[in-house]
Amino acid sequence: MHSRQDVIIIGAGASGTLLAACLLRAARSPLRVALVERGERLGRGVAYSTPSARHLLNVPAGRMSAWVDDPEHFLRWLRVDAPDTPPSAFSERRRYGQYLEAVLKDTAARAAPGVQLETARDEVTAVVDTADGVKVALASGQDLEARGGVLALGNALPADLRVPDGGLYASPRYHRSPWAPGALEGIGAGDPVLLIGTALTMVDTVLSLAERGHQGPVHALSRHGLLPHPHRAHGAKAPAAAEPLRIRELLRSVRREMDRCRNAEVASASAREVVPFSTLRVRDVLRTMRQEVDAQAAAGADWRAAVDSLRPVTTPLWQRLSEPERRRFLRHLRAYWEVHRHRMAPELHDVMDAWRRDGRLVLHAGHVLRFELEPDAVAVHLRPRGEREPRVLRVQHVINCTGPESNPASRHQPILRGLLEAGQARADMLGMGLATAPDGAVLDARGQPSAHLFTLGPTRRGDLWETTAVPEIRSQARDLADLLLRRLGVSRTAASEAAAPAPP
Repeated sequence: MHSRQDVIIIGAGASGTLLAACLLRAARSPLRVALVERGERLGRGVAYSTPSARHLLNVPAGRMSAWVDDPEHFLRWLRVDAPDTPPSAFSERRRYGQYLEAVLKDTAARAAPGVQLETARDEVTAVVDTADGVKVALASGQDLEARGGVLALGNALPADLRVPDGGLYASPRYHRSPWAPGALEGIGAGDPVLLIGTALTMVDTVLSLAERGHQGPVHALSRHGLLPHPHRAHGAKAPAAAEPLRIRELLRSVRREMDRCRNAEVASASAREVVPFSTLRVRDVLRTMRQEVDAQAAAGADWRAAVDSLRPVTTPLWQRLSEPERRRFLRHLRAYWEVHRHRMAPELHDVMDAWRRDGRLVLHAGHVLRFELEPDAVAVHLRPRGEREPRVLRVQHVINCTGPESNPASRHQPILRGLLEAGQARADMLGMGLATAPDGAVLDARGQPSAHLFTLGPTRRGDLWETTAVPEIRSQARDLADLLLRRLGVSRTAASEAAAPAPP
């Protein structure tokens, strides 16, 4: 790999792969892009590296295109091998990883003269933001320089629960991440298992256990004990919606308030200042959402439309909430939002229902007080939700399904640790990711945006909230690619004019 690049992208999961493809697709004058990935394959990351056919996408195929301006691109790619695939199908996640890799290779092959992609299987150990670009150190010993750098780090490992573990975390009875290679090795077919978390990662772990022939009881614990709701069944026609008056009124109110804040920003002396909402509280939004969901369900209509109607304004709304309001949402309402907003494929919901009916899957609402490692079991001391007295659950194994650690100071990644210690990056106000400018530029310890270092995807969750799904990431990738090309002085094709590569 050449030591001097125009853009270095660190990480080739969905975020990094989509950004690289957008750069290659839009550039019309010479550009050198480097994509550094420590894993074996491009386009995989944690989400799409699974080898299991049971792990499905959580979004229908008709909405998973890599390109903002060509929404059926993924669907057409699937139909090359499966012509009858409907837009409502939930494809295997491993197939989507193959798709992202194919998109990148095809886009690179069709790139304009002088537009080049270099890939390296290596690990980045340090990133330094310099006066005229970024310097990147690789584990192999090579140093790279570029005029622009992008942190596309994806999802980290889950964080251990901050409770006394009694030696559990250092024992083979604890499995920190269900996605680590060989993560479920050592679990016997009849062993009782506790899964910490009841969201989508838990669902995938149950499927993985089933694939391994596990027959023992599976307990799943979270604060609220809620399972993600299902999407509509394949081919099911959405019922006629009840009149969503409350939602419409709420959205009108939000838009009026956003217009007021936007006008105030124009008049503000600081272009970076965000003027908070003056009256809107997160409890008002969620109360209206829950009332509307109930009203839609009572009328025999599909409540999902009410939830999805907030998608276009979710990020602007989140950004206008004060820090106390955001924390209030995370503490009290996050679980309800997640199970309605981030839904599972209907066939997976059927599997969860069957397991629960058979008594193989038991959901618990509560929180862990401590773990105690016994000679032949793990004693989990927990307090059920709404109860004063704790209880003890004994299992053979504990699997952490809480989802990725988001706090950059706790992710145990040398890249982030170095940037934070050098004052070249800082965590967002909630500790959910990196603090960023609206265009994705990384903010330093003083709150100043970098001219050369950017990020996208999960690392922006504290600033954007909805930033982990492909529909959001592909939009970020398109916008960031356009910004980088303008900053570098590379001639480009507007997104509306670029032709998406055709499926093979």
